[in-house]
Amino acid sequence: MEPKENTAESITEDATETVDTTSADQVSPEAPETIKSVTSVSEAVTATAPTTPPTDDSLNVSFDILKQVKELWEEYFGEGKKANRTLAIAIIAAVPILIATSELLGFLNKLPLLPSVFELVGFIYSIWFVYRYLLLANTRQELIDGFTAWKNKVFG
Repeated sequence: MEPKENTAESITEDATETVDTTSADQVSPEAPETIKSVTSVSEAVTATAPTTPPTDDSLNVSFDILKQVKELWEEYFGEGKKANRTLAIAIIAAVPILIATSELLGFLNKLPLLPSVFELVGFIYSIWFVYRYLLLANTRQELIDGFTAWKNKVFG
């Protein structure tokens, strides 16, 4: 004799078989209540059944995503693409530097009188920059030429 399964599916199937085996000729006046109670029992068992572990399909989807990420990484930073790899390392290294700078400025901002000094220095530098580079047409062209030379030097 085989042991019976006590899963929600087997209990629901047993209840369904019990309801299906009664024919229309054998239905008593109490049958609708019995059918309702069997249905409510099967719904209750289904609702309280433990969730199943992830299926192979969900694991395959995860592996597919990882495979796509790996393919994209190889496409952009694969063999022979050192410039892209250097750029990625520079960007990744910039994140901790920006965090440290932000923390340092936050600390300095809490010191008395220093925030006012920083605002004054920033205001004076902004006025100087506008006067030096943005006020006249020839100085604007000088700024554009300097930026273009820097861009050509950096990006080749």
